[in-house]
Amino acid sequence: MSEPYPSVRAVVGTAGHVDHGKTTLVRHLTGVDTDRLDEEKARGISIELGFAPLDLDGERVAIVDVPGHERFVRQMIAGAAGIDVVLLVVAADEGVMPQTREHLDICELLGVRLGGVVITKTDLVDADWLELVIDDVETATVGTFLEGAPIVTWCAGDPAADARVKATVAALVARLGPAGHALGRDPDRPFKLSVDRAFTMRGFGTVVTGTTASGTLAVGDAVVLQPSGRAARVRGIQVHGVAAEQVGPGVRAALNLQGLDAADVHRGEVVVTPGTIGPTPMIDATFIALHRLSEPVQDRTKVLVHVGTAQVEGAIAFLGTDAVAPGERAVAQLRLAQPLAILPGEPYVLRGFSVLPGYGKTIGGGRALAPDARRHRRTSGDARAVIAALAADDVAVAVSGWVDLSEQLGRVRSRLASELPWSAADLDGAVRALVGAGEVAERGGVLWSRRTVLALAERATEVLDGYHAERPSRSGLRDEELRTRVRGDLGADLFAAVVEHGVAAGVFVRSADHLHAPGFTPTLTPAQAAARRRVEVALADGGLMPPRVQDLPEALGLEPALVEEALWGLVEDGAAVRVSRELVYLRGPLEALEAGMRAHFAAHDTLDTAAFKELTGASRKWTIPLSEYFDRARVTVRVGDLRRLRGG
Repeated sequence: MSEPYPSVRAVVGTAGHVDHGKTTLVRHLTGVDTDRLDEEKARGISIELGFAPLDLDGERVAIVDVPGHERFVRQMIAGAAGIDVVLLVVAADEGVMPQTREHLDICELLGVRLGGVVITKTDLVDADWLELVIDDVETATVGTFLEGAPIVTWCAGDPAADARVKATVAALVARLGPAGHALGRDPDRPFKLSVDRAFTMRGFGTVVTGTTASGTLAVGDAVVLQPSGRAARVRGIQVHGVAAEQVGPGVRAALNLQGLDAADVHRGEVVVTPGTIGPTPMIDATFIALHRLSEPVQDRTKVLVHVGTAQVEGAIAFLGTDAVAPGERAVAQLRLAQPLAILPGEPYVLRGFSVLPGYGKTIGGGRALAPDARRHRRTSGDARAVIAALAADDVAVAVSGWVDLSEQLGRVRSRLASELPWSAADLDGAVRALVGAGEVAERGGVLWSRRTVLALAERATEVLDGYHAERPSRSGLRDEELRTRVRGDLGADLFAAVVEHGVAAGVFVRSADHLHAPGFTPTLTPAQAAARRRVEVALADGGLMPPRVQDLPEALGLEPALVEEALWGLVEDGAAVRVSRELVYLRGPLEALEAGMRAHFAAHDTLDTAAFKELTGASRKWTIPLSEYFDRARVTVRVGDLRRLRGG
């Protein structure tokens, strides 16, 4: 029988140098041998991640056992990426070793802030040596989150030692608080599970396992594997062998996925719900260079980027500096050789390509704050400020900066929860406050910053001023024409926000269906006024057979520009109608013709060419454009060579 939501109090991980007894410790605590592979058993070292449940006073915690060899640090990071509490394992006969230090640094970079030290194999050393090892551990943990942490001794086959370690784990887990999970995992954020294993189970099909970072998922839900984009559906969920109807954040889970082959799923991919987290080629991030480094980390350094269970090659580009000294912090952009799907705000680790003396390859890490599709310049103060805001606690300031950074592209409001490191509720509250304060404009679910809107409004004002200077007789520009003159690719929703702001601020004015500068009144020069009168007379004299537009300048002895301006004014004022590119009619004759057509249809079902010619008294030169005009005006509809009254 499945449980609706199995309770796992926390995820506890091991860390430490190879052959220091991590797997043996887990086996004695849980009864589970986490070395599954034949090669692991033959070599006596862990190569892959191991998992086991541990019950403590009625509460269950998940144990993640990681390999300790330097060659398998990728697997170690994949396992440590989801833990709440770490047990740093140090063998008494060797003391602190290179991977002890590297694993400790990795845990700190991954945001682990709670743990203890287990000194194993104490039966192999005497009391004096053990005291030296304890001193060695205390020195190694100075300045880290394990400074002052409990140190417990242990050896295999000693039930009292097992009890001491379990008591230490229970005390550490209790410090997480009633909700458990030290890393602030939130069910109100998009669901994400980083895949660390994929296999086929007879009778069930494809199963993937990993630690859930956020959100909730239920049996029957649709999911997507990213960055591959493969779709599947959740057939079943288990948490340490217990069937569940749904799973929340911060637990070890196995998902039985329908619609996927296990061979198509790889470690490093993530399981998400459709339309949420997607792949990105770049990540805006914070960065801290490890204090153990002997030299600064240079801008554009080639690195291995570890996020969740994924590892990809990439480069780190710093903003505002060309190098970061050991122990120093910076804001940066991770540029990836292959896209990754991240949960904004999750930690990452960077490793180099050469082993540091007495250590490993890890050089630093930080928080992967937001996916980004655009490269930032090193000198971009705006980008640097926004990334710094994303790392801080003021959601509204961060959202405002994030929206502003997108300029005219804007940010889709519904996507913010997949782009920024806060819950949907926090982001929604920030957006409402920003829109209410006028700092952000929203149209069609897209957000733009006040600065973007103001810049476009200023450009629109310049366009209107130039147009008024060029065409002082015209009342202004219609919205669509102004939009394309401001910028050809300017979206309609953003332009609507610009117009709303401009009209409200009084930087331009709406009169009927035109926009114009404040205080502007169209004026005709004496020559334009005289030309308009003469053109109007010529159209009136023509009746239903007016002269063609291109013939008017010569017929009236006027400059083409004056004729064009006169025709435009007559049409804009409603005194005339442009029937075709070559013909403009005064409105009176057209209305009289329409009345005659309706009278004809009152007695006849159709109107043929001869009857229409009789109504107009004109030749095909005029009747064809007129017929097409009345079709466009939805007065008539063409049926073969005949016209019918539309709706008649």
